[in-house]
Amino acid sequence: MTRPLLFTPAALTLISVCLSAQAPQPDPALKDAAKQGKDLWANQGDRDGATIKFEQVLAALEPKSLTLDPEWSLLLCETYNWLAILEDRNPAKKADAAKRMEALVNFNPDFELDKNITSGKLLSLYDGLRSAKLAKVSFTYLPEGGVLKVDEKPGPALPSRHLPFGVHKLIYTKPGFSPQEVDFELAPKDSRNVDFKLDRNASTITFFTYPSGTEVSLDGKSLGKTPVQTASAEVPVELKAIAEKAGLKVEDLSGAFVLSDLKVGKHLLELKSSCFRPKRVELGETFTTPYADHILEAIKLDPSRGTLTVSSPWPGGELFLSGQSYGALPVNGVSVCAGTYDLVVKYPAGGFSQRLDVPENKTVSLATKPKPRLTFIGFDGTDDFPGKSRLITHLKGLGDRLKEVAFIRPKEGEPSLEAMARIKTAKDTELVLSLNTIKDKPGSAVDLVVGTLGGEVEHFAVKPLDEDPLLDLVARLNMQPQIWEPSIGLLVADLPGEAGPMVINAGDSEKAGIQILKPITQADGKPVSTASALRKILLESKGDTLSVAQAGLATSLPLGREPLEIPLYAANLCYPFVLAELRLRTIAAKGDESAFLKLNQAIALMHFRRYDKALELLREAKVLGSGRSPQVLGLGQGTVDYYTGICLSKLGSVYIPEAIQAFGKAQGFPNSTLFGPDGPLVAPLAKQAAEDLKN
Repeated sequence: MTRPLLFTPAALTLISVCLSAQAPQPDPALKDAAKQGKDLWANQGDRDGATIKFEQVLAALEPKSLTLDPEWSLLLCETYNWLAILEDRNPAKKADAAKRMEALVNFNPDFELDKNITSGKLLSLYDGLRSAKLAKVSFTYLPEGGVLKVDEKPGPALPSRHLPFGVHKLIYTKPGFSPQEVDFELAPKDSRNVDFKLDRNASTITFFTYPSGTEVSLDGKSLGKTPVQTASAEVPVELKAIAEKAGLKVEDLSGAFVLSDLKVGKHLLELKSSCFRPKRVELGETFTTPYADHILEAIKLDPSRGTLTVSSPWPGGELFLSGQSYGALPVNGVSVCAGTYDLVVKYPAGGFSQRLDVPENKTVSLATKPKPRLTFIGFDGTDDFPGKSRLITHLKGLGDRLKEVAFIRPKEGEPSLEAMARIKTAKDTELVLSLNTIKDKPGSAVDLVVGTLGGEVEHFAVKPLDEDPLLDLVARLNMQPQIWEPSIGLLVADLPGEAGPMVINAGDSEKAGIQILKPITQADGKPVSTASALRKILLESKGDTLSVAQAGLATSLPLGREPLEIPLYAANLCYPFVLAELRLRTIAAKGDESAFLKLNQAIALMHFRRYDKALELLREAKVLGSGRSPQVLGLGQGTVDYYTGICLSKLGSVYIPEAIQAFGKAQGFPNSTLFGPDGPLVAPLAKQAAEDLKN
């Protein structure tokens, strides 16, 4: 916590120098045009050229007259004055001169004409136009520097004002003083003097911050934000001194922020701004005893930033932090405000999302990959059920619990049917989550539906009042199917009395010295007694090769990958998610990898009894995997042919001959298996399936 430093007493007119941001102002080049007009007439005697310049200025400023700041308003008044002078000297435009005077009275009757260049005739015309509609009121102010509100319209406290005839209410205010109100009526030819004398009732503190837009709270109450400084042609000396003492440029400072009506006692000033450390400033009793006006030194907040690097091996990703784009990946070492972000990477297909904390002065590195996007389209049904609001709250926070999908919340107020139509048109998601009531079981459960845009859906009966109603859904969406495992190309089996798993088939590994019908006794230097022990060592291996030993002789075998088949009806999987995940992986896959991914897509579609779509993928997988040797153990062409036969057999009796033919082809691959290298051989299963169809 810091204590304030009081700046040396300075003119409190600084408050009026730095006001809040106003409407966009005109082109600064107009000031040069006005100066050129004056020079053309005063120095060159070119009245026509000067008139053209002033008419340009007038055409630009007059339509914006209600939004001009004081500096531009003054230029507009001067333009009226100069044009009237030029037109009064041109016989063809004398009538226009009178119109300029009338427009000036309507815009700002308190503007005083330049008597050095304005003729007595125009001065008299101007005074006559004012006195016909207005009466002059003169003011004195104690103290000066406040705001005069005339008929509810605030403005600067000028020495005099020209006001329309009739009843008026004037209120003079200044922070730290009680306001004073005066009511009176003006008649033609009236003139009036009004004296304001305010009584002090509190202290004020004026301060400037870096940066502008800093949130200000006093004693726990929010007071708004420090304004942006208004540009001014002349910068007061006092303001320059405040900026220099803080090591800042004048333009770095905010506009003035005034704490008014500070009563006796201590106060706590709190300041916060995004990307900066918050600051607390104690205001002691000396600021309020006695009541007075104070100006603090500039309050400078310290930056609070971190560094973020986001990469991806997948092309086409674009990074968004809490909705703001940071461009295409990779994004290396970008400086961001310290804090918490909703990080999203959008890919051509799939997406990535994560709630991310970037600590101050720390670097966070993140590698991303596209995940299936799950869009929750909400629930807008009229059916009520116990725990409805509780369940919807759980669903909106689902993204914080999911690791394998990018969760997209529903749009507020968008009906679910409209959301579904929008999603199908945009195709910016892979999965949709919807909520329905179960009509035949009122009050007992609701139906959560996870589906793909292609219509493959899975239902989850959820009890809203359970301690964790989404536990099963979360577990299944976080369960990725295992479709690869490390392999050394051996088929082994546990046989009674053997020292280790027996090698049944070695494939190409025979060339490396592996002997058929001999047990493996060691792997990676560790004793191996069973097939499961060998598999455990394989799963934990990290190198490119694995050393195995038979009868004391060690052989180094290359470590590769063997594809696995997803189960058809697993209780721990969410099959729409599995299908979406496989589709994403297939985008970047080639050759045998693409073939195996399409084989698994086909199996996932068989789960939904989409045998026609599965058959299309199996035919694509057959073409892609045609180069795989029939002698290779595990999933292969025989596996594809076997599932092709099953799909054909499910499509009706007309396809039975083709199904039998597919099963016959599968028998020609004696080493093809189901589920993986250790699964059952396809050939005998295909033979039995063909015989069943023939019978």
